[in-house]
Amino acid sequence: MATLKDIAAATGISTSTISRVLNRDKTISVSAQTQQRIFDVARELGYVPVRSRGRAGTQHTPGALKMGIAQMFEPNQVLQDPYYLYMKNELEKECFANGVETTTLFRGADGDFIAPGAAKLDGIFAIGSFTLQEIRSFERCSRYVVFLDSTPDDERYFAVVPNFHLGLRQALSRLLETGHRRIAFLGSRYTLQKTRDLLLDGRLYYFRNILREKGLYDESLVLDCGMTSPEAYRVLSGALPKWMERPDALFLSSDAMVQGAMRALDEAGVRVPADMSVIAFNDTPLSQNATPPLSAVRVLQHELAVAAVVSMRLCRANQEHPFKTVVPCAYIERGSVAARG
Repeated sequence: MATLKDIAAATGISTSTISRVLNRDKTISVSAQTQQRIFDVARELGYVPVRSRGRAGTQHTPGALKMGIAQMFEPNQVLQDPYYLYMKNELEKECFANGVETTTLFRGADGDFIAPGAAKLDGIFAIGSFTLQEIRSFERCSRYVVFLDSTPDDERYFAVVPNFHLGLRQALSRLLETGHRRIAFLGSRYTLQKTRDLLLDGRLYYFRNILREKGLYDESLVLDCGMTSPEAYRVLSGALPKWMERPDALFLSSDAMVQGAMRALDEAGVRVPADMSVIAFNDTPLSQNATPPLSAVRVLQHELAVAAVVSMRLCRANQEHPFKTVVPCAYIERGSVAARG
């Protein structure tokens, strides 16, 4: 049976770091790429975590179940928005901790997802939104499919999603209680949901409805923007000089836009939070490492992964009616919100 020393020898990473990563220590500062490498090598060497071993240290048969993981984004897109990379890492950790082997599915030339070496799969976790063609390709690999971060068909598939409504209420409640009244939204007006049809983005939907209830919604403060850093810079840079009265707060619907948005504000001489408060959504290191660090609505990716594994267990038990699990978000305060008035 492989040991932590074996993994350390193969990766050049210290055993203490490897142990903390494999035990999902959230206080350790290790890049997603390093975590991915540790888990990949651990699987290759057949390492089994302590809670997946039998009594008296005997080892359970690893890889009793083999799950495929499919991602909506291609690798070059993940570099711009690492949210799904972190989500995949959390899912792989949870599977690993439960003695479940995982493999990554890739799109073929025809757009269908395929398993490496035509491997037999006991289930598929699909992260993001997918076309009907892609979903059909999942079903050819396995009859058991669980979706994360989308719900293509509530009557057919188990799904796990973050609670957008709660997250927006958390962010806007914080801004309203600190005296903000002109709150701008930067993000995509439409998002890929269901079967990748364009629908009104859930974050914008709740942003609009919550502020309308308060009589504070202003359509001119909604900036339709692709959720990337270059797009955020382009759109916000164009809007700032045109506003007769600037907003006193800005909500970023994805922290993939943080770098570009903060650059646009800095070039316009807008100080955060002295002149404008900023809150981002997702709370990946892009928010945490911004200057200044941004308050954010955190999507609880570990809890999403746990719920997905539980859903897969129920799915494989052939439960008659699938269901959607909605996981709460958490507001994280870092000081990018200042009181007004």
